Amino acid sequence: MTMRQLAGLCGVLILTGCSPEAPPRAEEAPPPAARSEAVRITHFYAGSKEIAGNQSVGLCYGVENAKRVRLEPPVEQLTPGYNRCFYLTPARTTTYRLVAEGFEGSTASESVTVKVRPAAAAPAPPETYPGLFTMTFASTPEVSPGEAATLCYGAPEAAQVTVDPPVQQLKPAGRFCFEVKPERTTTYRFSAMGKNGAMETATLTVKVR
Repeated sequence: MTMRQLAGLCGVLILTGCSPEAPPRAEEAPPPAARSEAVRITHFYAGSKEIAGNQSVGLCYGVENAKRVRLEPPVEQLTPGYNRCFYLTPARTTTYRLVAEGFEGSTASESVTVKVRPAAAAPAPPETYPGLFTMTFASTPEVSPGEAATLCYGAPEAAQVTVDPPVQQLKPAGRFCFEVKPERTTTYRFSAMGKNGAMETATLTVKVR
């Protein structure tokens, strides 16, 4: 083939667009969808399964991967947490249902029943506090060695609050809760000092099985 014939052939290729095509690009696989873990209730229990009329009881719960938490009947507004406690005073035997909603749409629920004994004809006056402590309670009266129990108190008008044994630094508050993990049966003695120097004490005992 002469140089003139070769030049003519190249011109035809250019005019007709006959150029080699690039190989198609492989499509990249989309990233795997993010996996959401299901919501889980780690615990939900009452400090006491049976109480007398006009008495308060503590309820404690823990949830994981929860977007919302609610109580049925709705007597307390709840928020997700690993270990939260609150107290209430049911007027009659009540079954409380804890419902947790997960981020991916799953739900979990657990129930606990608090039995309320009828008040006696002439009930003894409920436990009262002179003014510094408004309440004290333990989430459970008995634990295994090293197991956690939650202690709560209220002393909004106190200037200083301490506990013996000194397991936690305390402060005046309308309600303050903290965990203890006793190795043996322990009585925790709370002391509150008022702004005028008056002192008041309260005790909570956690029995170790």
